Amino acid sequence: MVDETKTIKLWPCGYQAPCKVKNCHARATVITRAADSIGRPITQYELCPQHAEQFVKREQAKEREIVRR
Repeated sequence: MVDETKTIKLWPCGYQAPCKVKNCHARATVITRAADSIGRPITQYELCPQHAEQFVKREQAKEREIVRR
């Protein structure tokens, strides 16, 4: 993630996509999107539920806000 990231937004994945984690063959069900301090999207990943929760824990440790939709 970019250092200016302030918020992580999570959405349900409404389309067929594989998890973006290397060697993970699970179906992505969560979209994670990083936003800067004024809400502009920086990066987006499609993740399976297990990797999405790992991602959330890592970002919470960095004191970033998590918004679930």
